[in-house]
Amino acid sequence: MIIGCYSWIGVNWGTITTHQLPPNKVVKMLKENGFKKLKLFDADELIMDALRGSDIEVMVAIPNVMLEKMSSSSEAADSWVSENVTNYMHNGGGGGVVNIKLSS
Repeated sequence: MIIGCYSWIGVNWGTITTHQLPPNKVVKMLKENGFKKLKLFDADELIMDALRGSDIEVMVAIPNVMLEKMSSSSEAADSWVSENVTNYMHNGGGGGVVNIKLSS
């Protein structure tokens, strides 16, 4: 007998598409279908805003075009994190926070 066993299914969300759905509708669908974890391939402002208060755990990927710059400049890395992560980890506009997963 297994007691207290939980499993979560996550989803990747990319923005390179010809018919992108509105972020608020995608977040609603994710919640309605029980998704608890999400990986974003970029920190799109509209998507991040739609995720505020959703309680979906979010992992934000660094765009490939930024890897070289961020690996050679701590200022560039700090700026990207401030703009794309830190700004969403506090209550902004009354919409709640984005539950961003930090990993090392």
